[in-house]
Amino acid sequence: MSYPWLAQTAQNKAAVREGLKIVRKVIARDAAKTPLSTAALYRLAVREAPPPSYALSIPSPEDEGVQKELGYGRSGRKRVPGPTAPHPRHPVRSISFLKHNILPIIVGERSVQHVRETRLIAAQSKGSRTATSTATQTRGTKSANPAQVETMVWLWQAMTPPSRCAAAAKAKANPPPPPAKADNYDFSHMKQAKRKAHRLRIELAAKYAGLAARRDALKTDARRKVEKEREVVRKAEGRVRHEREEREALARKAERRARWEKANPVTAKALKVARQREEEERRKRMA
Repeated sequence: MSYPWLAQTAQNKAAVREGLKIVRKVIARDAAKTPLSTAALYRLAVREAPPPSYALSIPSPEDEGVQKELGYGRSGRKRVPGPTAPHPRHPVRSISFLKHNILPIIVGERSVQHVRETRLIAAQSKGSRTATSTATQTRGTKSANPAQVETMVWLWQAMTPPSRCAAAAKAKANPPPPPAKADNYDFSHMKQAKRKAHRLRIELAAKYAGLAARRDALKTDARRKVEKEREVVRKAEGRVRHEREEREALARKAERRARWEKANPVTAKALKVARQREEEERRKRMA
């Protein structure tokens, strides 16, 4: 069973992959010196021809078959098909796809930045729509041409992404300053007697801290020494216990064999003769 959204998902992945290549190329070529608006970036991207492999990911009209006629909704009105993309067979098929699927990835890579500039834009009539969200008209500024006004616009400009190696080298060349000492106090606001008492108290605390560290080190060394001696004794006891268990096992084995020979004298004698014969043959082969 095939679902209708599976082909659309695969097409979106291919469009994003190829659209990123095209938009990166356009930004590096045209937006390095002169910033571009989203509409200009879209126009330049559409002019770039997609690779031949991208056409294989788009279902052709023959593969899609004849489209079904739209029926009527619950209200009794006939359904109207939605708007289609301006360039459905191009990776950057619409400005909306460029804004929401391609530009966020490039912004995350720090390959492009949003800059604001003042440009002259043709004034719109009263009956037309207002300016777009990327353009804001500045108050009190008019150009010599009455058909144009100065407008603040947001544009895309190429930038060099920061290098991780360069950042690491910079951090290594300029290490952070060492932390201040704990006993670096300011006693200038104290009297001489209190100043002396505070200094003595800090020196005494430092001395006690050194003695405590030395005591902990001695305790650690003593504990390690005792543990090492105990480990030696434990290994020796284990070795002796293992040898004793081996001797006892051999004795039990010999006792079981003696009981078996006593219970089966004929078989034991034949087995003994066979072993002697094998031993003699082995000695002859060795000689």
